Amino acid sequence: MEILQNTSIQRKQTLIIMLTSSVVLLLACAAFITYDTITFRRDLVEDVSVLASAVGDNCAAAIDFNDPKTAADTLAALRVRENIISACLYSHDGRLFAVYQRDPATVFVPPPVQVAGQQFKGEQLNLFRAVEQKGEVVGTIFVASDLKDLSARLVHYTGIVAVVFVASLLVALALSNRLQRLVSQPILQLAQVARLVALEKNYSVRATRHNNDEIGELVNGFNEMLEQIQERDIALQLAREERERRAEERAREREDIHKQLVDASRRGGMAEIASNVLHNVGNVLNSVNISAGLIADYVRKSKASNLNRVVDLLREHTPDLEAFIARDARGKYLPAYLAELSEQLMAEQATIIRELDSLRRNVEHIKEIVAMQQSYATFGGVKENVNLASLVEDSLRINESSLDRHDVAIIRELEQVPTMNVEKYKVLQILVNLLRNAKYACLESERTDKRLTVRMASSDDCVRITVVDNGVGIPPENMTRIFNHGFTTRKGGHGFGLHGGALAAREMGGSLTAHSDGPGQGATFTLELPQTAANTKETFPK
Repeated sequence: MEILQNTSIQRKQTLIIMLTSSVVLLLACAAFITYDTITFRRDLVEDVSVLASAVGDNCAAAIDFNDPKTAADTLAALRVRENIISACLYSHDGRLFAVYQRDPATVFVPPPVQVAGQQFKGEQLNLFRAVEQKGEVVGTIFVASDLKDLSARLVHYTGIVAVVFVASLLVALALSNRLQRLVSQPILQLAQVARLVALEKNYSVRATRHNNDEIGELVNGFNEMLEQIQERDIALQLAREERERRAEERAREREDIHKQLVDASRRGGMAEIASNVLHNVGNVLNSVNISAGLIADYVRKSKASNLNRVVDLLREHTPDLEAFIARDARGKYLPAYLAELSEQLMAEQATIIRELDSLRRNVEHIKEIVAMQQSYATFGGVKENVNLASLVEDSLRINESSLDRHDVAIIRELEQVPTMNVEKYKVLQILVNLLRNAKYACLESERTDKRLTVRMASSDDCVRITVVDNGVGIPPENMTRIFNHGFTTRKGGHGFGLHGGALAAREMGGSLTAHSDGPGQGATFTLELPQTAANTKETFPK
């Protein structure tokens, strides 16, 4: 399976179709050979049984008159049947009465007399039948037949199976190479566009729609998503340019270093949230690629190809179709087989529809992330009544794809708290940064039980939002400078997040604090927000 995972979708389709065809064909051939073997053995038993009964009836008089020579001559008539290798006749008291053996050079030991029955032993059929005269059992006849005809028949069938198997595989290879492109080509083109967007962050490219099926709808949804992201990207660029222009104007008007630092930290937080949005969009695009691959796998494994065998069988028996279905064993099986195949095809259709629904949900999830970012993309300084529980859920949703992809479990312990009048974007900036830092701490710990807990509780004068992780922890020497501007222990970090979060919390009259018992013990970050007199009316989330 690892080989299939690292090959192209076209080769996967071809290999899986060929493997499926080979297994199905081998099973079908084995079933036919097994059926023919069972039928041959049954017919052989019937044939030898009839022969033994006929010879036994002819020997009944010889037993009655105690004439072993006549009985031996009667048994000798079995030489006309090449498959009969030996036979013997027993009297009613179990005494050996007469013997026939095709090859006198071989040693033949007559078996003990047994009740009527038959047994396949090695390459030989042994059969006992009662000899009756006038309804009375006067003796027992034993007949032994070889299975050379069956062996020859199996060798002949094996040759036919080999020829049919090779020819069928060649036909399946030719058909799969052409037909798999109908599914794989649009998916490969869509995956190529997705890779281009993920690598170059170029949201102006568009995927080309070739079909009017579900894949075509997926392409349309993908292009619509890119269009929304491109519009958002342009809006962010314009907003960024506008903020830079205003920052330059404020820098020329005032020389307040502290204010410049606050503005820089705020811009860093906004950029981090925007980066988080794009990162999560990329994660969902990976899920889109995986779902598209699963759809292709289901199509390749479809049982629809089995219809060709049924059609070929029906065409073969077109002249005697009614008799074939009524009397032939394979014909009788066709209605049940078609019903079973119909159920399998309906199940495959339902599975593919579920995967397409998953694709549609992924696209909708990307739209929700972009819409959420748009709703929060406002300039600081504006206070409004905020449902903190909803704000916490929004911050988790922004990080949701990344947390799921890295198997970080989320534990919510959220109490009902009053609606607060705060700067919504500042609170979101702090929460998104804390959740992202907690995720990286869990990943660096390399634990299998990565866990992140979000708590929210209120007291008489403040609301506390706590983010707890079981990650790498914080060394004691770093606790005094964890909120310093530019300080970071993560590779690729810029050191703006915690510093900017602490400043934003202070501007709102609250605080941001950290605690850790040391390396490997995890960390706890607590955001406290005051319940100010501006909250003239307390409301609680439902």
